[in-house]
Amino acid sequence: MSSINANAKKSEITLYSFGGFGSNLLYVLTTSFLMYFYTDVFKISPIAVGSVFLIVRLIDAILDPMIGMLADRTNSKWGTYRPWLIFGSPLLAMVTLLLFTAPHLSPSAKIYYAIATYVGYSFVSSIVNIPYHSLTAILSQDSSQRTVIATAKQFMGTFGALVASAAVLPLIALFGSGQKGWFFTTLLFSILSIASFWLCAHGAKRHDIKKVNSKNDSSSIDGHPTLKAQINIITKNKPLLLLLIAFLANMVAFVTSISTSIYYWQYNIGRLDLFSKLNLWGTLISIPVFMLIPPLVKKFGKKHVYMYASLFSIIPFVVILLIPYKNVMPIFVLSIIISLIGPLTSVLPWTMLPDCVDYGKWKTGINGSGTVHSMAIFTNKVGGAIGGLISGAVLGAVGYVAGQHQTPEVLKTIGYMNFLVPILGYIVIVIVMKFYPITNEFSAKMVEEINNREKKNEAAV
Repeated sequence: MSSINANAKKSEITLYSFGGFGSNLLYVLTTSFLMYFYTDVFKISPIAVGSVFLIVRLIDAILDPMIGMLADRTNSKWGTYRPWLIFGSPLLAMVTLLLFTAPHLSPSAKIYYAIATYVGYSFVSSIVNIPYHSLTAILSQDSSQRTVIATAKQFMGTFGALVASAAVLPLIALFGSGQKGWFFTTLLFSILSIASFWLCAHGAKRHDIKKVNSKNDSSSIDGHPTLKAQINIITKNKPLLLLLIAFLANMVAFVTSISTSIYYWQYNIGRLDLFSKLNLWGTLISIPVFMLIPPLVKKFGKKHVYMYASLFSIIPFVVILLIPYKNVMPIFVLSIIISLIGPLTSVLPWTMLPDCVDYGKWKTGINGSGTVHSMAIFTNKVGGAIGGLISGAVLGAVGYVAGQHQTPEVLKTIGYMNFLVPILGYIVIVIVMKFYPITNEFSAKMVEEINNREKKNEAAV
C-alpha cells in the first residue's frame, strides 16, 4: 500500500470539515461562557476561577505532547487518528455535560468539583482534537489543497462558534434558565458534537490507513517512530517553534478578550442583548472572507497574509479603546470589523502547521502530524491558562462583584483586557512572522524531496 496518498476529494473535505463544527461548538461554549457560568451560576469567586483555569490548563497542557506522540504511534484497523475521534467524541460529550453542571456544594467543594470536571473535559478534548487536527496533513500533500482543507474546517468551525456564541443565551432561556437551562443547552451541543466528529472520521477514512514502514527505517521501532525522532520533530523545527510563539501570543489575547467580552457588553455598555447580536452578525459578515483565503495565500503566501492581517487587526482595537462607552453603535461596528478580519488570523496558523509537519518529516524522515499539532494545542492551552488567569485574577483584584454595578476602575480594567491585550498579542505575531522561513516555493521543494525519499523506501519494502 502506498504511503503517498492521493489528494482529497471534495466530498471528503466536506465531511472532514464537520469536525470543525463539533470542535468549535464545545470550544467556544467553554471559552466564552465557562467563566461566566462559574462566577454567576455556580457562584465561585473570580479569583478562584482564575486559579482553576491556571491549574487545569497547565496540567492538561503537559499531557498534550504525550497524547500527540501516542496518536502518531497508533496503528489500528481504523487508521492512526480516526479511532480517537470515533471513540473519544462520546466521552467528550459526557464530560462537557458534567462541566456545565452546578451541584449544591460547599464553597471549597465547588472548587474541587470545578477542577476535577475541567481536568476531565480538557484531557478528553485533547484526545479528540489533536488527532482531528492531525488529519489535515494526512488528507493531502499538496500545499494549496491543504490551505483549502484547513480553510474548510475553520469555516465549519465558524458555524460552530456562531451557534455557541449566538444561541447559548437564547437556548438557556428557552430551556428554563438557571442550571436547568445550562444543562439542556450543553446536552444539545454535546450530541451535535458527536455527530460532527463521526462525519469527520468518515471523510478521512480513505487516507488514514495502517502504516507500512520500510525495514531499513531507523527512525522507527516495530513500526512506531522512536521517542528521539518525535522529539527532534519539535526541537529541530524552526518554523514550528516560531509558529508556536505566535499561537501563544494569539491565545493569551483571545482568551483574555473573549472571557471578558460578555462582561464588557453587560457592564461597560449596558447592552447584554448586543453580545449575541455581535457574534451573530460578526460571523455572518465574515463568511465571504473564508473564500478569499486560498487565493490570497496562493498569491502572497501564508506567512505574509498572516502577518499583515495581524497588523491590520490592531487598528479597530485601538480605536475602540480610545472612544467613550456611550458610542455604542461605533463600538458595535468596529467589533464587527474585528470579526471580519478574524478568519484570516484564525485560519492561517492552522494552514501553516501541515507545512511544519512536512519540515519535521523532511528533517527526521517520519510523519509527526500528531506531535506537531499536539504542540500547537499544548501552546494554546498554556496561552489559555495565562489568559484565564489574567481574566479571573485581575477582575477579582480590582473588585468585580457578580450581578452588581461595577466601579469605574473595574469597567476600565474590563476594557483593557478586552482590547489592549489583543493589541499586544498581534504586535508579537507581526514580529515573529518576520522570521518565519517557509514560503510557497520552500514548501514545494520539501514535498518533492519527501516524495522521492518515500518512493525509494517503498521500493525497499
